[in-house]
Amino acid sequence: MKKLLFVLAFTFIGGQSFSQIYLVTLSDNGIGSCSNQEILLTKIPPAGPATYICIPESIEFGLVPLNQELNNIISLGYKLIATNNGTTDAASGLINEETINKGTTFYFAIP
Repeated sequence: MKKLLFVLAFTFIGGQSFSQIYLVTLSDNGIGSCSNQEILLTKIPPAGPATYICIPESIEFGLVPLNQELNNIISLGYKLIATNNGTTDAASGLINEETINKGTTFYFAIP
């Protein structure tokens, strides 16, 4: 009986931890209806449909809306657990000279 209880508890906890991932991706403007100077920010919550937002590609105007969207997710109780910049180049990051890199993915989870 104790083993059964342990298995059920482990299954419940494991299922809950995998269902609380929140994804945010930055992709090419051709995917959505963004202009040539914008990139598409896609937010995928754990239990809902994806939300698409166009933000400016330049770091001068694009970092503020990106920061606001990431802070909105953090205010819901999520923590940033990983960031993938979409390349294998270690020198490449979120910002590439004067623009925000396309292909960056942010992974959030409930701790």
